[in-house]
Amino acid sequence: MQTILQILTIVLSGAAVTSGVLALYNWVVNNALKKRLSNIARQGRAPADSSSSKTANTHKVATVINILSKLSLPEEGWQSSKVSIKFFQAGIRQKNAPQYYFAVKTLLSMVLPVVLALFLHFTQPDITFIRVMLMVLLTAAAGYYLPEILLGFITKKRIERMRNSLPDMIDLMVICTESGMGIDAAIARISHEMARNNPDLAQEFYLSALEMRAGANRFEALRNLALRSRLEDLEDLVSVLIQADKFGTSLAEALRVQSDMMRSRRAQRAEELAAKIPVKMTVPLILFIFPALMMVLLGPAIIQLMEVFSKPSP
Repeated sequence: MQTILQILTIVLSGAAVTSGVLALYNWVVNNALKKRLSNIARQGRAPADSSSSKTANTHKVATVINILSKLSLPEEGWQSSKVSIKFFQAGIRQKNAPQYYFAVKTLLSMVLPVVLALFLHFTQPDITFIRVMLMVLLTAAAGYYLPEILLGFITKKRIERMRNSLPDMIDLMVICTESGMGIDAAIARISHEMARNNPDLAQEFYLSALEMRAGANRFEALRNLALRSRLEDLEDLVSVLIQADKFGTSLAEALRVQSDMMRSRRAQRAEELAAKIPVKMTVPLILFIFPALMMVLLGPAIIQLMEVFSKPSP
């Protein structure tokens, strides 16, 4: 029975690792194929014959990815739910990114428990079955939620970058509006000007400009901008833009007030981080600095006391 279990675990782990390698290969080949097709489209010539074999291999691997992702994909209609918005908020807009994401979740929830079971079987053969199952289930849960934690970390870092650059972008918008530009032209201009300093925020404004060019309602495009960014300061900015456009107030003055408010918030966040430094320094101070200081101060005295008490009494 143990031999059958060993063979089964080896086969499952091999299949899981192979699926992971195929997923990585599909991602690399797909990106290379997209670059090649874009170059061919620019040059105006037909694709080469060698791309057909790559397309066939990509299709086979995509089938495997599709099968793996279906084990973790939510119910139908997730494309228009909060699940797809998470990828937009993290700056991931590839069409097949959700399939790779859920395929990785499936692989991690399968590979990590199998690897742990093999490790425990060969290193600790006397461990109880209940304990092994508990550790395997915990590892499967950790592998399932690990991509979500990573996605949340990426989203948090992106929001922080956009928050720090938003006041500078509002200043550029003030300059554009004071020079006679409208909201649409100002958004399109600052998206190009800020592309080097903050590509994340510039990309969001550029997408809003494309939506308005395509005929979308300005209010709807601005609300989509706030939804994709998940930034409170940007939501306030969108509200100011909508109100200024609806009631006909001075857009430059409203933006200047909003910029001053965001700069004050940025300064307050910096002061808050500075105020937390003494509290954060308490733990390393107690664990590392204080014991070394006590050894330096009390070490000679303790050595002298030991010498005095070690001498034989007369």
